[in-house]
Amino acid sequence: METNVIRKKYLSFFEKKGHSLFPSDSLVPEDDPTLLFTGAGMNQFKDMFLGKGTLGVKSATTCQKCIRTGDIENVGKTPMHHTFFEMLGNFSFGDYFKLEAIEMAWEFMLNEMKLPEERLSVSVYLDDEESYDIWLKKIGVSGDRLYRFGEKENFWPANAPSDGPNGPCGPCSEIFYDRGEDVGCRRKECAPDCDCERFVEVWNLVFTQFDRRDGGVLKPLPNKNVDTGMGLERMASVMQGVSTNFEIDIFKPIIQYISEITEVEYDSQAENGKLMNRIADHIRAIIFCISDGVLPGNEGRGYVERRLLRRAVRDGLKLGKEECFLYKLVPIIADVMHEAYPEIKQRRENIARIIKNEEERFHETLFMGNKRLDEFMEGLRRSGQKSLSGQDAFQLYDTFGFPFEMTKSILEESGLTVDESGFEREMEKQRELARSSTQMTGSIFDEGPIGTIKETTKETVFLGYESCETESKVIGLIINEKLVDSAEAGQEVHIVLDQTPFYAEAGGQVGDTGIFQTKNSKVEISNTKKSNDIIVHIGKVTEGRIKTSENVTCVIDKGRRAAIKRNHSATHLLHYTLRQVVGQHAEQSGSLVAPERLRFDFHHFEGIKKDEIARIEELMNERIMENAPVITEEMALDKARKAGATALFGEKYGENVRVVNIGDYSQELCAGTHVSSTGEIGLFKITNESSIAAGIRRLEAVTGNDALTRIRQKENTLDRLCNVLDVQENMAVQRAEELMLQIRDLRKDVQKAKKEGAREFSSELIANAREISGVKIVTEVIEGVDIGDLRKTVDSLKESLGSVAIVLGTTENGKVTLLTSLSNDLVKKGLHAGNIARDIAKIVGGGGGGRADMAQAGGQLPDKINEAIDLGFRIIQEKIENYT
Repeated sequence: METNVIRKKYLSFFEKKGHSLFPSDSLVPEDDPTLLFTGAGMNQFKDMFLGKGTLGVKSATTCQKCIRTGDIENVGKTPMHHTFFEMLGNFSFGDYFKLEAIEMAWEFMLNEMKLPEERLSVSVYLDDEESYDIWLKKIGVSGDRLYRFGEKENFWPANAPSDGPNGPCGPCSEIFYDRGEDVGCRRKECAPDCDCERFVEVWNLVFTQFDRRDGGVLKPLPNKNVDTGMGLERMASVMQGVSTNFEIDIFKPIIQYISEITEVEYDSQAENGKLMNRIADHIRAIIFCISDGVLPGNEGRGYVERRLLRRAVRDGLKLGKEECFLYKLVPIIADVMHEAYPEIKQRRENIARIIKNEEERFHETLFMGNKRLDEFMEGLRRSGQKSLSGQDAFQLYDTFGFPFEMTKSILEESGLTVDESGFEREMEKQRELARSSTQMTGSIFDEGPIGTIKETTKETVFLGYESCETESKVIGLIINEKLVDSAEAGQEVHIVLDQTPFYAEAGGQVGDTGIFQTKNSKVEISNTKKSNDIIVHIGKVTEGRIKTSENVTCVIDKGRRAAIKRNHSATHLLHYTLRQVVGQHAEQSGSLVAPERLRFDFHHFEGIKKDEIARIEELMNERIMENAPVITEEMALDKARKAGATALFGEKYGENVRVVNIGDYSQELCAGTHVSSTGEIGLFKITNESSIAAGIRRLEAVTGNDALTRIRQKENTLDRLCNVLDVQENMAVQRAEELMLQIRDLRKDVQKAKKEGAREFSSELIANAREISGVKIVTEVIEGVDIGDLRKTVDSLKESLGSVAIVLGTTENGKVTLLTSLSNDLVKKGLHAGNIARDIAKIVGGGGGGRADMAQAGGQLPDKINEAIDLGFRIIQEKIENYT
């Protein structure tokens, strides 16, 4: 049975059982600081499990794309481990419980998957008598295929009764497929808790029925929930009768292509096969990360993605592939995953470009790693050591992507070794970081004041599309992360209302500002943010006292909102226009919509040329002058996509979406605020173009009055320039060019004069030089010169004199500059200009140093400069006398 068929059958089965079908959540969790990546199907339903959600359903089913890196070292080596995988799930929010969940699971396995009952085994938590009895008496699973395990294996979170965390938790029941007695350890007593790979865990049914409290107390929850997860790839391996997930239909084309481009035959049991498995896994994770808006970087999700890509490149090197190749896998995966994830195919060119660019940069980094290893080896030889430290080996691995085996091999070829145990200690630190990066770092479910508010208020109703002013009720006041009954003048406060006209920061658009007013109080709102469906107004009480449950008049800053609307509609126009000018690959990757400007980030691999900037501005202003209508409408997500609406990289969308249509050419999913027609934008002007990441460019622009202000500023600058140059506007450039030519000629004259002056002055210095044992010593304070002039003087002196020591100084703006220089014969005798500079700099309250033949110093005590120069002479005199 094909993987796509399994996915369809599962979702269809639970839809028929009354579950609402939801799309996969993004790999980037929204409003969830406890997660780096989405790692389970339940993540998007957290509020529903707590009874605080606003979805309006009692049960749901999904196929969730997930990333976990906790077991990254096992990926490719074992049959089942992945970083990226799909999790099928069905969920009950206080609806059905254990009996119904177990019955449906068994029905699906037997009737839909047609699996033989005797091949299925079940485990339950050892104290969960209810589940045990259901399986044994209701379902009829025989006792020899029904197992009881402890809280590590059959409780969620694992070991929660003993170790925590506090919060909702419960026992789980797992369904295993038995591959047969001839697989694995082949012991008679082999059971599902054996790690020999005979038993494949395909489904985990979690029964969230307790609230864990301090001391391991398990208090029953009023609403009991069900959270199940079936690994799609695992189920496919069972249904397709293969021994590893990497042999199923959606992996075969990927691995086959890797085998072809590396010219290495695939053998799942050989080391080469395991490398291909890992490449196939990692490239899937990379592609889906990029599709959800995560770009390779040095922090957070981007760093995890970069590490995955570099591991895949290193694996390719081990297979003999020295050129970039990962990007060539993008169309293969786009085709394989097209049915469930058509957006990959739509964006494959952009995704491939990003991956290729990152591969090329990493190959350059590997070259630098080679150079760094050479430096380490040279250092070992100089110091007489034979072993590279574990920390240095790890730096090569982590910073430069240098495989440890390669480091070890190169060292051995040169008769050196590496501290393997030290390297492994550093690796374990990184593994721990990776494990924590995709685990929940805080409470699993909401805590704090917003969590308390959600217990009684599911959402804040947003009325800002229709109105700039509303009468609303205060639901909650938060000061210093605590709920309070009132806030008085001078206090900063976060306010939650039942309804609001204030737009909360989202989709690149900044939050609204404005005023809350009651009979006895006034609050100035400086920002508006969102926590899931709760809108939080951030402000300061300026008059009186505001209280919970009282009514307030809410008025947004209308002028500011109007400017934001202009800029937001302009970003939609810009997205359309960019793709017309530079190509269809120029998809949006981020934006900022503020009242005074807009910022637009997009995929492109070179700077936008000046003529392209001009063309973009020309087309933008043409569209604005057309005064095309801007129409918004709400519709189902599927309908919007079928209508051709653009969904943006990495954005999360619900079942129903808002579509913004501009004329008959731009159609985007967007929840922001917009003008009624393009003419309201007024004027569009690009102010800056830059690069913000590999393959990502940024345009900054202004509209309306801000664009007009910028043009006036440039006109004022031009007027002032014309006044300075004493010419008409049409002659300004020509006059400026003439003056620049004159300035260049004058500079040449000055340089020539300085050079001649330096020679003349050098002659004077030579005449005044003192001689010790055949060595000329020149020490002098020269006023009115800079460091460049001092260097020229030194060069002139060294050309004219043979064996010479020089100490020169100058002062400017209360600071001292000192220069010391020695001829080569003195350096060979052991004199060091850097040491002399450092010693004399102390006199002028500074420091310095440099090479043995030339050094520079500085200080803050100009009145001590002569004392420093004199010390320089004495030091040189003493050194020369000691050496002769």
